[in-house]
Amino acid sequence: MVVADYTKEENGFKIYEIADGNGGWMEVSPDAHNHYVAEVDKKHGGKVKPLIRFIKAWKYYRDVPINSFYLEMRVAKYANGESSIVYDIDVKQILTMLSGNELAAMQDPMGVSGYIYPCKTDAFKQDALSKLKTAATRAEKARVAEANNDTKTAFDSWRLLYNDKFPAYYL
Repeated sequence: MVVADYTKEENGFKIYEIADGNGGWMEVSPDAHNHYVAEVDKKHGGKVKPLIRFIKAWKYYRDVPINSFYLEMRVAKYANGESSIVYDIDVKQILTMLSGNELAAMQDPMGVSGYIYPCKTDAFKQDALSKLKTAATRAEKARVAEANNDTKTAFDSWRLLYNDKFPAYYL
């Protein structure tokens, strides 16, 4: 359970303060953030929430210490700038982007929380970056294999990415 204190309402969304994990407080608005994700998801015909789930599944299956809220906001912001969503392409692009920007803190797209940080500690961030680099490589290998009509190798790469939780390829 998270202790939250209602502080105000802005733009029709309730704003709360919660502990930031560093001895201070941060403002959050679950309604505002859910609205943002829902709008981007609607823009892409319902493909953004599943894309977020693909990235969070990787985080979960590979025990990657990245904040789920950070991933959700990063993926939604990424998707907001795209003209279409194609899961295998965009999973690879997101993993590559996260690795390339070295999990940089991001501005809250709703302007509520200030900066959103990816990890609780620098040690977690270094672990996450190592896992991201591996993940981006595996996703790229899957994309290349599929482009070369090597579906079995593509499936094998996705299985590695998702720690054997991706379906196996059978002829």
